[in-house]
Amino acid sequence: MYRYKNEPVDVVIVGAGLAGLSAAVKVKEHGFSFKVLEASDRAGGKVYTEFSEDGKRFYEKGAQFVNKDMTEIISLIEGAGMELKDTRLADESIVINEKNKKAIKFSITENQELLNDYELEEHSRLSTVLSESIEGKWEQKMLKSYIAAETTVSSDYINAKAARKMISRITTRESELKYQASGPLNNVITHLTGQLGDAIHYHEPVISIDKIEETYQIKTEHGNTFEGRALILAIPPTVANRIDMPESLQNHFREALDSFLDGSVIKLTFLYDEDFWRHHKVGGKEKKVFGVIYVGNEGVNVMDSSTGEDENRLTMFIGGDKAKDLVKVPPQVRENFALDRLIDVFGEEAEGYQDIEESIWVDSPYTGGGYGAMVHTEGNEDADDFLGVPFEHAVFASTELAPQFPHFMEGAIRSGKQSAERLIEAMEK
Repeated sequence: MYRYKNEPVDVVIVGAGLAGLSAAVKVKEHGFSFKVLEASDRAGGKVYTEFSEDGKRFYEKGAQFVNKDMTEIISLIEGAGMELKDTRLADESIVINEKNKKAIKFSITENQELLNDYELEEHSRLSTVLSESIEGKWEQKMLKSYIAAETTVSSDYINAKAARKMISRITTRESELKYQASGPLNNVITHLTGQLGDAIHYHEPVISIDKIEETYQIKTEHGNTFEGRALILAIPPTVANRIDMPESLQNHFREALDSFLDGSVIKLTFLYDEDFWRHHKVGGKEKKVFGVIYVGNEGVNVMDSSTGEDENRLTMFIGGDKAKDLVKVPPQVRENFALDRLIDVFGEEAEGYQDIEESIWVDSPYTGGGYGAMVHTEGNEDADDFLGVPFEHAVFASTELAPQFPHFMEGAIRSGKQSAERLIEAMEK
């Protein structure tokens, strides 16, 4: 493994996902020297595009959807030479339950109002709040399944106060699924890394951080040491929690880092010749089905991920405990589980898929097991705010800590920029 010459810089950034890359661009704009340490062989984190063997199509294995309120990611999409394409989300499209095919109407805003109306106690369990505040067992199970799929954490483990706070930061007037980029999101990552030159060092998993006088020494798994007078940890809090830190940082940040629980998610995309779900019988009438929530399998949902006149696709998200269970079985068993769920709703037509792409994030050591960690029931509901404030010229950045749109690409970008700006302000004092 190559040994880097130890040239101290102003800022060392750990993590080359959207948060880390956005932070690095901001640091560069202010004229500070910097290095970015990435544990894996690629930048992007949870933004990861895979191409088919013939190169004719691509699949987003992680983050995928945007809307026009997400101005930061849209700017990057356009900067990478792409535009937005509509997801096939027609006004008359419906989301249904898999058993009774009942149309489901709810939104993030409605969930926020529900939690706002309920008097939450400290360390309230989200599942308990839902059981006590929602009438009807079916409605309770439906919402719990939706939450497990969306947050990739079971509501049994989520701190209700922290969840209310997180939802309040998703300030949007339209569906978060309304658009997708016209090309692979890898282009966004290439657009960002192209601005950073040779400052990114790959294959450098950070294992420990020391501080000697006013300088941080960041040691990696391969024996390299990087020095900087300031530090941005642009990785999920659950991942950062596994790094040995100086006693002062441990004492200051430990409670907040300990407050997060990692998610678990498996994503499968099916490609079809025909979009049969848009001509599906619901209650004796033909309906356009955009999505399905599986109440009987908590944490499973399906959505139409097709764009415009492009190929017809259904994407299934399996989150929470169900993902943890299914990661232990062979790939064919997972595929059969997913296919059986589609057949339950749409019948034998679902069997005729042309291609399938699976991505597993469960127990990922560098990016976390889900699309975002959640504050657990015993955690500090304000942990996200705490980690985003610099202490001894060290600060955290990740989508979980975002001032707006947490758990989305937009949130990662905003968190990276905000943390970098706060750190720069602290360094210039």
